[in-house]
Amino acid sequence: MDRLYAEVERGELLFLQGRLDACEDAIRVAGRAASKIDKDTAQSRYFIGRLWRLRHDRAQVLAGRAKDAAEANTHRSEARKAARVLLLDFPAEESARREGLSLSEDDLDDAELFTRARTLYAHWSYHESRRIFSDLLKNPAYEGRSKWYLGHLALNKLRDNPGRAEALFSDLAENGPYREESLYQVARAQMNQERYADALATLETYRERYPRGAHTESVYYYRGWLPYDHRENEAAVEGFRNYLARYGKRVGRASYVYGFLAWTYMRMGQWQNAVETYAEMKSFGNMLVWGKALYWQAYALHELQKDDDAIAVLETLRATYPVTYYGMLGEQLRARIVGEDERASKVWWPEDGAVVGAPKHAKTIADFELRGLSKTTAEAWSTVQDLVALDELSRARDVLSPIRDRLTRSVKPAERDAWTHALGKYIEDFHPMWVAATGGSIAANPRPPKPGTLRAEMAYPRAYESVVRDVSAEFDLPPELMWSIMRQESRYRPAQISYTDAVGALQMIPKTARKVARDLDITYNPRTFPKPSVGFRYSGYYLHKLLETFDGLIVPTAASYNSGPQIVAHWFRQNPDASFAWLIEEFAYNEGRNYARKVAEHMLRYLYLYESDPQRRGQILDQLFPTSRAIQLPDDVGY
Repeated sequence: MDRLYAEVERGELLFLQGRLDACEDAIRVAGRAASKIDKDTAQSRYFIGRLWRLRHDRAQVLAGRAKDAAEANTHRSEARKAARVLLLDFPAEESARREGLSLSEDDLDDAELFTRARTLYAHWSYHESRRIFSDLLKNPAYEGRSKWYLGHLALNKLRDNPGRAEALFSDLAENGPYREESLYQVARAQMNQERYADALATLETYRERYPRGAHTESVYYYRGWLPYDHRENEAAVEGFRNYLARYGKRVGRASYVYGFLAWTYMRMGQWQNAVETYAEMKSFGNMLVWGKALYWQAYALHELQKDDDAIAVLETLRATYPVTYYGMLGEQLRARIVGEDERASKVWWPEDGAVVGAPKHAKTIADFELRGLSKTTAEAWSTVQDLVALDELSRARDVLSPIRDRLTRSVKPAERDAWTHALGKYIEDFHPMWVAATGGSIAANPRPPKPGTLRAEMAYPRAYESVVRDVSAEFDLPPELMWSIMRQESRYRPAQISYTDAVGALQMIPKTARKVARDLDITYNPRTFPKPSVGFRYSGYYLHKLLETFDGLIVPTAASYNSGPQIVAHWFRQNPDASFAWLIEEFAYNEGRNYARKVAEHMLRYLYLYESDPQRRGQILDQLFPTSRAIQLPDDVGY
């Protein structure tokens, strides 16, 4: 990537200087570099688009300087070829939007327009793709597929017209391509319009037409979840019981269904049924499922005035999942039962947590003997060190990747954890040390590691510490929040790129990054954005705005970072009388609910491992687990 960037920059400079032969050489070298990288990331598309524009502009100038018509036509053909690539393959890039392109959309036939619209759709330019797909409805060859994309734009991308989506998918379900999937999307469009009775009828039609269809399990799931979402509790109980009778615990959503069924009983005040249903969740394990079941079991037992039983369940929760989201809620519930102060800053906290002056594990790579390296590996390792010295960390990580295991094997077995830790800090890639300490599972460590140990620093690294502390200070954030978001989003990967094109250790999509850049009055550069020193300011600013919106409450801030503040604000307004813990359970988005609770858990662990000041720790705990969720939400929550 760095070579591509450097050669494109060199070529553009040479072009401006009129040195077209030297520019051609830069284009050739950049082309070779482009052939070796993933071409479908935001960063690579930005530079490859610039490369094609450079090819186009150079060919246009050469056509103007040509000595005869044949030579001019050759260069014009080259320019048109480059313009067509830009219009079809890179239509969302700035390089394709600048004036002066030798072709326009008007020069494309319908097949090319369809390709252009699909590319725009795939790269977030939804309004432009909608315009083209709408025009293509007039061509029978593209009508069905255009309806398919227009339906998804209205329902799943722009999310601005579920009624239109329903009409489009209804037609496709009877007459077009993708009939099975289209019928399922009709039901989803009806759900989006809160027409749950119609959605259930459509899902029943789906089940009858496609008894072994890809969404059959979802049909049974929604028979419980749709009435659950509308608080039609009796119907929800029936639907969830039918789902469990059919699928039991053998499918991925079983833990959700048990949780929803138990929660429906909680809503109905059927406390004993809730206790018994939560007991069924033990086999699922982990902090968010069995931990949740233990907490709400204790809550229900308290409602049944069985406080001794409730305290016994809370003892199990403390012993099994201390310093977790439900563990902390459990401590607050225990305090409430026994009549003590239930503020998070005042309840039980492990006595063996962080202490002043706890040792840091400060070994550097120079402290290790690398034994038996081959000449090739030794040369590559030397290159890594040279690149780090030049602050070319991304390139250094690329060179390190194929030799990392060989380097680790060259270290004495007893020192390999320390080497992994030192190498991660040196190269600024904390993901491998996290994998070594946790086995690569975000659900590892039901009990936190011991403070002050090397394994603790590997499992919960203070990654990119100087940058995180600078950004946290600038935007008045607890650095633990940034580390916890980083842990949940990317597992500390410095150059992570998600399937939605979210970039960096803190995972922000380019669309949001551009909005933040405007607010900060800075220029968004996709090449430099993945660098923590650049991209972390964007996330820091965004988190600051979210914290302001939710009056300093951290859990809804984390949920908003994942699901968007509008959705979380709606969740607050829909449940005006719910307590904090009850409110979180009512959040209808499974991913956002899980995300927020895990971020809270990560923050608890960071405080436990590293924060020795009880006053500061207590302040953050009260922001994480407030005794009141009463806040004033603005009408416009932004973003």
